[in-house]
Amino acid sequence: MGRRIATALIVFVLGLGATEAWAQSRPTTPPAPDPAEIKLDEATTLKAAALEARMSALIANFALLQRQAQDMQQEMNKMLEERKKLIGDAGKKANVEVKEPNEWAFDNKGQRYLKVKRTP
Repeated sequence: MGRRIATALIVFVLGLGATEAWAQSRPTTPPAPDPAEIKLDEATTLKAAALEARMSALIANFALLQRQAQDMQQEMNKMLEERKKLIGDAGKKANVEVKEPNEWAFDNKGQRYLKVKRTP
């Protein structure tokens, strides 16, 4: 019985070797193109790489501009608060009631704040 198992094992191993040799010797067909892939030639690859790099740079610049705009907005808010305090303090000194600081405009020539007249 042991001899039969050994013979079967030898036949099996030889069969595997023959199958592998047959698989390697048969002609291979080129794989079908992947529908989710577009192959590019060398010139088009260079153009695509340059375009993608420019797009990345533009996105980075846009992110920088957004950050700068946020910083400018914060600075503007600080200035508006300073302006509000300045107008309020100046109004107290001059005994003028300042309800809304945005109703006042600075007159550089006359070195004063003037109340803006609103038309209905």
